[in-house]
Amino acid sequence: MELRKITDQELDAFAASSSYIHYMKTSMWGRFQVKTRNADSYECLGFYNGSELAATAMVLRHRWFGHLYFYVPEGPCLDYENRDLTEDVFSALADYAAKNKAQFLRVDPNVVRMPRDINGNPLEGFNHENVTEQLISMGYRHKGYGYAYNGSWTNRYTLIADLSPDMKTVISRYSKPRRTSLNRHAINSVTTRTGSESDIPALMEFEKQLSEQDGFKPHSMAFFRDLLNIFGSHAVIYVTEINIEKQISGIEKELNSKKYAKDPEARAAKEKELDHARENLKEYGASLPIACGLFIRIGRGSWDLYTYNHKAFNSIKPVDSLHAFAMEDMKNHGVTDYDMCGFSGVTTKDDPYYGLYSYKRSFGPEFIERIGEFDRVFSEKGYRAFLRQWSLSSRIRRKYRSIRYLKKQK
Repeated sequence: MELRKITDQELDAFAASSSYIHYMKTSMWGRFQVKTRNADSYECLGFYNGSELAATAMVLRHRWFGHLYFYVPEGPCLDYENRDLTEDVFSALADYAAKNKAQFLRVDPNVVRMPRDINGNPLEGFNHENVTEQLISMGYRHKGYGYAYNGSWTNRYTLIADLSPDMKTVISRYSKPRRTSLNRHAINSVTTRTGSESDIPALMEFEKQLSEQDGFKPHSMAFFRDLLNIFGSHAVIYVTEINIEKQISGIEKELNSKKYAKDPEARAAKEKELDHARENLKEYGASLPIACGLFIRIGRGSWDLYTYNHKAFNSIKPVDSLHAFAMEDMKNHGVTDYDMCGFSGVTTKDDPYYGLYSYKRSFGPEFIERIGEFDRVFSEKGYRAFLRQWSLSSRIRRKYRSIRYLKKQK
């Protein structure tokens, strides 16, 4: 096994064709991390068996308070079913990090641990805990199979919709409330389109609304522009809009029909909906965007990075329209794995993030659990100091965000 530096183009082409493709494995993610100062530099590494490129790794270098560490987000691109190749690549990667004086190397391979049903129950089939055991035997330290939000740098749980069937089949997997809201969108004049950089202000506004509710710092215009510019044609914005004048007309048409003749309660609710639409018309005008999403697509995969909606139009459920449109558009671009990007890994109602899981599962995705995070340590003293300082820094950031949120609530 020979390790060589390769070009951005060579790395991206290999990653895009891999069954383990992830946008974080690309040179584009490396450039974005450097641009946003989350890394000092990045390198594209190729692992060769003779003249054959057998694996790649996008390595982020970062020096944080004197601690030099290397990070390979989502792990190297390789065939993890090949045990010998896995050992050769991870050994060469560790040697490379050690020779470059890194205190530790972190990897979190996007290898699925085992198949599970949508409720998280194990199913019969493959089991990739052997990859975990192999890496541990090579000196890598495993963070464990814990809760998603346990301080890991990436979320090892996600929900991925299979777009390989026809769209009729894909939509048939949606829950009844999702299909009902899509039918209502025709009456309410809710539509989704592909957007552009000019739609970033709407995305920012909806993120700001959520940040004021949940107490996090929204992203800047420069952040979203850099993401779009660096990923180029791989970055896609979707915009869901409503024409309130047509919505009013549609509701009036329903009320004038015999649809609610024998259901006065439903008619009263519909009349209330009409009054609300008329109020929105006065406040917002005839039409406006009510949801935006920024996605990445590469090879067979797509990832929903940032999707938000206008809080005044929650009852319309605009994100339902956005996902249905995005799935069809992604499918038309060759995507089969529609990644809804993360949840806690817990499927019971007592989990504080159950609502996020419940909503995402309503689109008929598969429950995905990956093997998690591994560290290869070269300086025990430096590594332990890093963990202490990182933990302290994280607590301070969380406390600051909490105080900032409480001040905004007053």
